[in-house]
Amino acid sequence: MTDDFKTLQDAASELGVTLDTLQLWARDYSLFLSPAAGVGEDGAGRRLTSEDLLVLRRIKEQLAAGLNSEEISEQLHAEGRGETARMQIVSREGGSISQAGAFAVLTDTLRAMLENQQTIQNSLQVNRNLQGVIIQDNFNLKEENIKLRERMQKLEQELADLRKRDSDHRLLLEQRLARLEQEARRSIWSKLF
Repeated sequence: MTDDFKTLQDAASELGVTLDTLQLWARDYSLFLSPAAGVGEDGAGRRLTSEDLLVLRRIKEQLAAGLNSEEISEQLHAEGRGETARMQIVSREGGSISQAGAFAVLTDTLRAMLENQQTIQNSLQVNRNLQGVIIQDNFNLKEENIKLRERMQKLEQELADLRKRDSDHRLLLEQRLARLEQEARRSIWSKLF
């Protein structure tokens, strides 16, 4: 093994993590590691490059900062890590990209595209669901608005009827009072004369 490569055990010691943790990271973030770090059950034959160690250090820092796996992957993609690192390693080892290396890069690219498409489809579905809820709420609000308008018109009509009755009643009472006053004056005058 050359100086450029480290075993998983050496890398785990250098990073200060357990071998199991390093194997988990190598499996979960394989898109960002060289083909030599490929996922296997026992880790035998895996070799990590200095670039792989940089990626694993970055993963450790981001996990310590509280990021989840998806956020870490997004950050590593944003930093330009991933398929380009695989191509550089393959180029360094053989002088040109082998068919297996090219296939691995193509597979990784297609997998990333598929995951991105799935994410987009999921967000579109969420948007459709939200639009459906908003439209239904809008219909419900219109129905409630119509009911409230009808209720207000009914209450306004009842209030107008009450005002008219009150006005009529007041007029009737004023007329009675005027008659009583006239009768009371006549009776007082008739008693006097």
